Amino acid sequence: MKDFDLDRYLRASGRVDLTGLAWHRVAEHPLPAEEARCLTYMMDIETHTVVFLRDLLATRAAHDPEVTAFLSCWVYEELWHGEAFSRFLGEAGFDLGPDREEVWADAPFPSRVGRNSWIRRKLLGKAQASHLVTLLGSMVFRDFVALHMTWGAINELSTLGAYQRLIARTNHPVLVDLLTRIIKDERRHFAFYRAQARMRLTHRLGTARAVRWTLDRLWAPAGTGVRPQRETDFVIAWLFAGNDGRVAAEEMDDTIAQLPGFAGSHLAARARGEAIARMGPGFERMRVAAPLAAFRT
Repeated sequence: MKDFDLDRYLRASGRVDLTGLAWHRVAEHPLPAEEARCLTYMMDIETHTVVFLRDLLATRAAHDPEVTAFLSCWVYEELWHGEAFSRFLGEAGFDLGPDREEVWADAPFPSRVGRNSWIRRKLLGKAQASHLVTLLGSMVFRDFVALHMTWGAINELSTLGAYQRLIARTNHPVLVDLLTRIIKDERRHFAFYRAQARMRLTHRLGTARAVRWTLDRLWAPAGTGVRPQRETDFVIAWLFAGNDGRVAAEEMDDTIAQLPGFAGSHLAARARGEAIARMGPGFERMRVAAPLAAFRT
């Protein structure tokens, strides 16, 4: 991969650097319920990454030493992103269901064990079915890794875009600092998936067309199915609301359109439009009267 230095990434990989982060100042600044709701969703998705990894390693991707080397570091870094969001929400005074565990900057790791176990138990049947579908798909489609790498590129880019949009919308200085640090990891993650996608989409005649056809019909924003659809829709609609949000979604589509076979792709814009439509008119003016109840389950 000429446009990604895997050796450099592996040598530099590690837990997100939170040295000097002003945990003690988190509670000094108000965290609106809408932002806490987005952070809760982000935390749940980041800590769920290991389950996505299980599915990916059931495919032909497990045969590629470069891919598995990256994934080993990727899942570790994503774990610490989830923990960072968990600590931030705890310092901001938010305890979440079902166990309402108290979390602070120096709480034992891993945090929110009850919540993570609860989410995975609720998804047990769906997760098993998804695992089987992925395994069968890998057996049937010989370029299945190209599909997964392209899917991963879109997911990482949408995650990166969501964090950038939260930075643009928040007035919380410590949250901006935290997200800025995490974004450095997400940029590297996206760069790997994009490099893999570019290489594999041109590896065999017809691969790009098959991957594009599949994504146009099956792709959904990161976290869809892990949390209720209403939560996914809220995060997308709130973060990407207005003209600035529309432009951000279009810029993501322009980036994905640079992949072989993806000219004219509108996956991000489509997801934004569908989420806003499902939330209904005026959703931005709807204040969350009971912040915890809004996103506890």
